[in-house]
Amino acid sequence: MHPSPHPLRLALGLFALALTAAHGPAQTRVAPPAPGESAPAFAEILKIDVHSHIFEDIPELNAMFRRSNVRTINVCNRGADGHLETMHRIALELYRAHPDLFPFTSTFDLTRRDQPGYAGEAIAWLDRTFKNGAVAVKIWKEVGIDLRRPDGAFLLPDDPIFDPIYAHLARRGKPLHAHLAEPIDAWLPLNPKSVHYGYYSSNPEWHLYGKPSYPSHATIIAARDHILEKHPQLVLVGAHLGSLEHDLDGIAQRLDRHPNFHIECAARTRNLTRHPSEKVRAFFLKYQDRIMYGVDMSWKPYLGGQPTAALRQAYVRRLEERYRSDYAFYAGTGEIKYDGRAVQALGLPRRVLEKFYSGNTRRVFKLDAVAPP
Repeated sequence: MHPSPHPLRLALGLFALALTAAHGPAQTRVAPPAPGESAPAFAEILKIDVHSHIFEDIPELNAMFRRSNVRTINVCNRGADGHLETMHRIALELYRAHPDLFPFTSTFDLTRRDQPGYAGEAIAWLDRTFKNGAVAVKIWKEVGIDLRRPDGAFLLPDDPIFDPIYAHLARRGKPLHAHLAEPIDAWLPLNPKSVHYGYYSSNPEWHLYGKPSYPSHATIIAARDHILEKHPQLVLVGAHLGSLEHDLDGIAQRLDRHPNFHIECAARTRNLTRHPSEKVRAFFLKYQDRIMYGVDMSWKPYLGGQPTAALRQAYVRRLEERYRSDYAFYAGTGEIKYDGRAVQALGLPRRVLEKFYSGNTRRVFKLDAVAPP
């Protein structure tokens, strides 16, 4: 026979069960950093936003970057919208004016992809951008879910027409910064509770639910993985957690399988806040040399419109708020508010924060060669 529990202990146990039934299991609290590993204050740590699209020289933005100890990698995309020359011209002007703040990533033309000699043209163009200081090359989601081959099939990122370009990047030691596929939510019904509801409800062209002619999420991710298999020396940085923000285990499997695969978290920190905090923290500790910080906030006045001083100030303010909010999640401890929700901060050790926020990006993109700290 088992002894009967003490009445008080039984009551407390029943109370805990009732709370669990009413509210679900509590999220495991993350232990605070050990002594000597506490996070520095926000402005003390160098923060490199690996993924921006900023195409205007805004003095207020530059001042915020310097005050907040931030610099960014300015990313040129798309390759098929007709603005290739304009993007690169502005990115180069910003880099030359502020080399410490705006190193840049180039991209290549996709409109001539079916023409003879296409790969050679693209390589020659990219080499010119490297000569001007470009640190990497961007490929965007238009490859996989927008552009088509001459036979009408969707152009996937592992198509043989790209192989000479990827091989050249590997030889030059230039990373391929790859936004391929979309969050899995793009293939699911619109859900107001999804962190991506606002985007897909206002950009229905990228919402693929009910469009069976489009490649599946798994098909595009497999094509991205195939690039790594065909070009093992190519350094590939998976933008937006490699479009696997819903599946930390899937990301881990790819990091284990492909030593030259890295990820950045631009526009996906909010997804990380939806995973159990202890699991996210363990992921960051294990893969601390493979993850980079980013935000992915755009400012592209060349696309049209007349930005006012007030709009510029609002953009700078939103960007700084995002940097500070993200830092509270990664470096803070205990319960915090993130996008209006109560979440557990990760409390990452200082050494991990320094790799995540700048060290990995400086190493992978070889920033010290073009923009010394």
